[in-house]
Amino acid sequence: MNIKPFYPINKFVLPLILCLALFSCVSNNPNKGEEVEVYRVSDLAQIQPVAIDAIRASAATLSNALSTTIDTAGFKEAIAYCNLNASHLLNDLSEEYGVTIKRTSSQLRNAANAPSDDEQLILDFYASQESFGKECVGEMSVVDGIYKYYQPIFVMGNCTKCHGIKGETLNKKASKKIAELYPNDQATGYEAGDVRGMWVVTFKK
Repeated sequence: MNIKPFYPINKFVLPLILCLALFSCVSNNPNKGEEVEVYRVSDLAQIQPVAIDAIRASAATLSNALSTTIDTAGFKEAIAYCNLNASHLLNDLSEEYGVTIKRTSSQLRNAANAPSDDEQLILDFYASQESFGKECVGEMSVVDGIYKYYQPIFVMGNCTKCHGIKGETLNKKASKKIAELYPNDQATGYEAGDVRGMWVVTFKK
């Protein structure tokens, strides 16, 4: 797996984009029939805003769906709803944006969301940043020629009802349902402001 260094999105992505545009991957012998791949500045410059927009849409969709379920049926049913529908909602948005949208963490609830090698590197980096009191921000990498954008997920106050500390902020009914649906759950013990995991947006090659 070829992983290029990770770049803070606000400092290095635009220069990276410009360099990639100038040194596009073009065959040295186009007459031989090899595929010619040309990256345009306008195409690459859209990666960050598309990723951010896809993440915002995904977060809003999941949040609204969960809030509605909590208001109408309670936290226990919200856990069950998320278990059945979260992946479908993200798959629909992935198709809409032409990317793959994923949530992952070092402390998983759903084993299907396990991080890949490059994602684990970013999660470890975020954990290091957090331990030193440094800000965690969006990052981008190129993995085997495929662009990936990562954005940390921070625990909000209402998130602690399902991801908080047992006996304190974690909702009791939610805790029982989590144990039923996710016997190997690791995604509790968080406080508001903690980095719980991250969003990953993968662009098709």
